[in-house]
Amino acid sequence: MLMPDWSVSDVYVDENDTYQITATYDLAPDECARCEDPARLVKRGATTRIFVDAPVHGRHTFIHVRHNKYTCRTCGASFKQILPGMHHTRRMTKRLVEYIEKQSLLKPIAHVAEDTGVSETTVGEISKAYFARLSKHHARNLRAPRHIGIDELALVNKEMRAIFINLEDSWPFELLPNRTLKSVQNFLMKLPNRGDVEAVTMDMCDYYRTAVKKTMPQAAIIVDRWHMVDNVNDAMDEARRRYQRTIHLDLRTALKGVNGIFLKRRAELSASEQLELGGWLANSDELYATYEAKEALLSIWDLHDRAAAETALDEWRASIPDDPLHVFAAVATTIDNWRTEILNFFDHGRLTNGPTEARNGAIKRVYNYGAGYDFESIRARALFGKRPGRRKEEADAKDEAWRARKPVCIRCRQPIDAAALMEDWKAYVAPLMEPPPRVHEYALCEECSKPDAWS
Repeated sequence: MLMPDWSVSDVYVDENDTYQITATYDLAPDECARCEDPARLVKRGATTRIFVDAPVHGRHTFIHVRHNKYTCRTCGASFKQILPGMHHTRRMTKRLVEYIEKQSLLKPIAHVAEDTGVSETTVGEISKAYFARLSKHHARNLRAPRHIGIDELALVNKEMRAIFINLEDSWPFELLPNRTLKSVQNFLMKLPNRGDVEAVTMDMCDYYRTAVKKTMPQAAIIVDRWHMVDNVNDAMDEARRRYQRTIHLDLRTALKGVNGIFLKRRAELSASEQLELGGWLANSDELYATYEAKEALLSIWDLHDRAAAETALDEWRASIPDDPLHVFAAVATTIDNWRTEILNFFDHGRLTNGPTEARNGAIKRVYNYGAGYDFESIRARALFGKRPGRRKEEADAKDEAWRARKPVCIRCRQPIDAAALMEDWKAYVAPLMEPPPRVHEYALCEECSKPDAWS
């Protein structure tokens, strides 16, 4: 059993391929559980109780324990022998409870129940209590990451939920029960260290932009490149369909069969696909112009200089007429409304919402895998499910190193102007003294240092 001070007298595998273990706890109590008298205990029989243990070799495991009873001659109290290693309220070992807690983050409740031989109801109760503890700990330690990805996904009754990803380690740090402007704005307003956020990636969702601007005005908003590509491909598809309606039925079928080549970048086409595409484009000036416009716009994201990208974007926009029937009308409107956010991509490490989209897909698979999950169960699995430990440690170390260079107020945890703080420090010391390496470590910001801030 690998539990100290326990003795195993019998082990066998029964007809149900289950381990049956007989064991006793070797140490008798040395004092009364009520009056704590150390010398006047009398043994008054025993009962055999069955405890469930964590699976061994893939088999259910049950421990038959002889549970002794004692009476105190001093106070007359009767009590049962304490069994270390066994859970205090459930007929199972502590390590089984821990096993259920961890497995419930990774597997459906029905699967965990089948693995352990415990009822689904019990597994559900243990997992919910564990999720609640994790959520409290998470809330106490939550702080804004350097780069945030915001998106939404449909869960439980197809309701849209806002999700927030730390782009440094590609892991979510919050999943909200909805995606309304009020909910998103309230969460960001209460997010500790929100002044540390440098960039936020998102799709073209106006109330996400509004919420970020109101709560984190210092953060650069970046429109995700993938969503722009998706919009451009929709325009290309529309141009192909328009042309398709003008040709013979046999040619329509052939064109439908190769629609994917119109969405590929020119550099990604094979030799045969280039020939196929060239034949179709040669037959339609409109189709050719649309494909060239698509390539010209998407090639902007291949540039590495904001100034060059800004010039190319403006030139492309000027080439699109202000005609609501033009295939690129919706794309042109998006560029007009999100120009700054599109160009921010080139100033902030070329951040994308790719990690957010990837986690969304994983969370949806978890939801589909475990039918019947409520929102809190999905949230717990999304935030606390297993992830590569090495990658998390590297991301945490990187985050700590970054924060160590940014002074924060010890009371409100908001950033402090390091240069101004150093000047204030120098004003109180001799001119030739060297400042300590971390003068800001125990500093207060200007607001918190006011006398009335502590009243």
